Amino acid sequence: MHGRTILFPCALLFPALLLGAQQSASTPSTVDELVRTGIANNKDLAAVRERVAEAKGLARQARVLPSPVLDLSGSTGKPLGTIGEEQYGGGLSETVETFGKRSKRIRVAEYSIGIAEADLQQRSAELAYQIRSGYAEVSADRNKVKLLTDLIGVNQDSLRLTEARVKEGDIAPLEANLLKVEIARTEVSLKSAQGRLTTAELDLRRLVGLDESAPIPVSDLTPAPLPSLEALRQQALENRADLRSARLEEEQESAGIALAKAEAKPDVTLSAGYSKENVLFDDLFGFNSTGALSPIRTQENILTFGISVPLRTSRSGLGNVQAATAKASGARLRREYLERNISLEIEGAYQRWRTATDSVETLKSGVIDPSTTNLSVIREAYKLGQLRLLDVLNEQRRLVDTQMEYIDAESDVARTWAEVERAAGGNLP
Repeated sequence: MHGRTILFPCALLFPALLLGAQQSASTPSTVDELVRTGIANNKDLAAVRERVAEAKGLARQARVLPSPVLDLSGSTGKPLGTIGEEQYGGGLSETVETFGKRSKRIRVAEYSIGIAEADLQQRSAELAYQIRSGYAEVSADRNKVKLLTDLIGVNQDSLRLTEARVKEGDIAPLEANLLKVEIARTEVSLKSAQGRLTTAELDLRRLVGLDESAPIPVSDLTPAPLPSLEALRQQALENRADLRSARLEEEQESAGIALAKAEAKPDVTLSAGYSKENVLFDDLFGFNSTGALSPIRTQENILTFGISVPLRTSRSGLGNVQAATAKASGARLRREYLERNISLEIEGAYQRWRTATDSVETLKSGVIDPSTTNLSVIREAYKLGQLRLLDVLNEQRRLVDTQMEYIDAESDVARTWAEVERAAGGNLP
């Protein structure tokens, strides 16, 4: 895993990130490419991306004005045998939102876009951490398998020489038996290490979405120097997606209070209509324009206007305002909680990384190097007949155990490094 001093890109870079993942080679060759592939393939992240699209759709819908209402009506007495009574009309009404409801509704909806993007950012950073940690485990198991395989090879070479010396009568057969037991013991450890490696590789393939045929790359795990602890704290306050989401939620809920107060106020509905009425008077006749006697009819055209306002009291929206106020208070408390705890989280992760780094340096310079020298001296003493084979095997076991600890310590450095990056806001390539 290559170190990064830039710990978190802006959420607006995600399209470029995904495009880079699609354009990269089909087989990842670095840990960063594994992270890109995992982010591109992860179905849970794909679902979160749909939430961003959903939030944008709702924000667009929030801009829509209330639709006008067309009302058509008519009445006639013909079906019931009443001749001459007819009335037809139509009307149009429009609700006018008052007290800035629309602008406040748009503002609340637009905050949801930023919250969804922050959630996508946070989940991507968490997946990146899991992939980097998983790769550190795979790398450690690979090194252990190689160490044990090399050890078996060394012991098998020694066994061949020992068996030759036994045939010549230079040494007792017990020493050959001791080496056989040691080889069998190491082979058992090798099988266990190979089983752990297989499991770790399967877990990593699951996280990344790799096929079984795709190889897992061999990449450097040495991190670059970290920024200072104070710089990490500042980066976390600027880059942490969960903190950004909490801040946006606080602002959204504050805007929700204003929206709830506005929605408690009544809207105004304006209406206009036109009606036409035809009436035929029974048993009443008059002369028409041609001088003929005909029933008397009347026709009236009526244009109507109206305005309607719901009669609400100051208590009509009190419950909604109270609920919005409580949600805003809860969002503020969550934001304050995160801000207080981020510093401690950063410091804890940083100290774990420093401890793991110190352990690696101590094991390397203070244990492994001297133990390697000691084993060489003991082997020479054994060849000169001054020590027993059992002394050589015991020292060899101590060195192998130390090398195993060193491999675990290196893996801890990589994992704690990834943990520091996650605590500071994530590390997305």
